[in-house]
Amino acid sequence: MLEIDESLQQTEPDSREGSESKPFLLRRPTHRDLPVLVSLATTPVLAKNLCSNWLPTSPASAKAWYEQSIEASNPSDFPFIITDMSGKMVGAICLMLESRAREVEVSVMIKQDHWHHGYATRAIQAVADFAFSNPTMNRPTLDALVARCRVSCGASRRVVEKCGFQYSGTGMAHSQHYNGMIPIDRYSLDRGVWKAIRSWSGMGQSDFWPHPPARTPRNFDLRGAA
Repeated sequence: MLEIDESLQQTEPDSREGSESKPFLLRRPTHRDLPVLVSLATTPVLAKNLCSNWLPTSPASAKAWYEQSIEASNPSDFPFIITDMSGKMVGAICLMLESRAREVEVSVMIKQDHWHHGYATRAIQAVADFAFSNPTMNRPTLDALVARCRVSCGASRRVVEKCGFQYSGTGMAHSQHYNGMIPIDRYSLDRGVWKAIRSWSGMGQSDFWPHPPARTPRNFDLRGAA
């Protein structure tokens, strides 16, 4: 039976009230990032809560993952590296096209020594804008962004709730860490809710992406404000 680590509910990223929010950058991965991404995927305190198996877990699988996610002409996954303003990696986030073409799943991992600085929350907000605004992602119109959280990880649920996601049900997901199924809560951010949040905050779609390109450039960087 899978253990439930209650301490994770107080030590996950963004779980503390009044945490210091820091500026960040999002960029597409390069070959140099692969060893760190493998490390992220195999760090137990991070991997045990991962509900979507989107990161490479070995050097052998990293090359194939890179070719499929970065070099493919029509990828199904859109991973980004999260860095601080000096360029140091603090985590990674990914958008994954669902089987239903009008939904995209988001998943984020933050290095443990960079927890409590708002990186997870702000990165999700940035890629939500990217997913809803980018015509390459929309095919041509994205209806919803979805997220899955392990039921024992309250902090992950708080992160997606702060981003406007609403609870939409429970289920099971395969865990690479446990090589088995784990119970999860499912959340959804509908396009209408995203538009309302943007309107309430005084930000329009053009504030994030003035002129969307025909396809996502491989060297594309996103800047996140604190």
